[in-house]
Amino acid sequence: MKRTLLTILIAAALVLSLAACGSAPAAQPQENAATEAPLVTDAPQQSAEADAEQPAAEATEAPASSEEEAAVNTATAYRAGGEPVILTGEDGVFTTEDGVVYHLGNDGMLRAEGYEDLYINDLAAKAAAEGTAEPAVARQDGERFEAVIVMEGMEETVNYEHIRNEALGFEMDYDYETFSRSSEADRERFVLVWDDPANPENYLELSYSPESAEYAAGAISEALSAEYELYRDDSYMLEHAGRCIYISASSVKGGGYSPEHVQTVYVIPAGEGCIVATEHCSLESAEGIGRRFTYMLHTLSLIEK
Repeated sequence: MKRTLLTILIAAALVLSLAACGSAPAAQPQENAATEAPLVTDAPQQSAEADAEQPAAEATEAPASSEEEAAVNTATAYRAGGEPVILTGEDGVFTTEDGVVYHLGNDGMLRAEGYEDLYINDLAAKAAAEGTAEPAVARQDGERFEAVIVMEGMEETVNYEHIRNEALGFEMDYDYETFSRSSEADRERFVLVWDDPANPENYLELSYSPESAEYAAGAISEALSAEYELYRDDSYMLEHAGRCIYISASSVKGGGYSPEHVQTVYVIPAGEGCIVATEHCSLESAEGIGRRFTYMLHTLSLIEK
């Protein structure tokens, strides 16, 4: 009897133990479901929010890109008299809102066949219309300052130094970080800083001639015409020096090949004589360096010798 009762108790204990073991795995998924369910349901929500935010970010970035592009490719030129003209383009070729295509010359003028020339400087444009030059800002010899020019449709801050040469009869500003200055009794020369100073390719040279501007321009044209096809403008307007004779030698005679160097000469009446300013550039750098020279010449004004 005792043996039978012990056997029944052991069997009952074994059944309860097995039941407990069998129920434990079933409880585990419920516990996991309680703790992991928020992670499963939150993940798609986070992804959806990120996806929703992404287009918004792209939408806000797009206008900035468009504005940057517009800033790079838009330029303002001026008709004689100072009326502004909005242009778009690059590499010296610009188009007006009416579809007229202008080409930028080494003299800083924009030209389109059959249309009036445009100026890159509003003061020069106004002076051209009025037939008089604007007075230069009074500066001391050696004074340094900043100015803004436009290169390839973009504004650029340039560091200038003012020079006054009473022996030659002019004063002007030059970009002292881009060009080195060399002065002699009969001339001023500004050479590109990385050029060979003994044999430069890119330089601006100014000298005084006792001959009249017309006579000097004729002699210069005759000498250059042996090699170049010339473009001449007898009423080119410098902002502070007034009207001068402009001679461009940028195409070889016959046009069968491109010249190695191009030259642009400004013959500026100065009393009974004249100031002769000659830009000399390699063909590759004529547009960029030539335009910097042009900006410098637009600062030139005459003084008493």
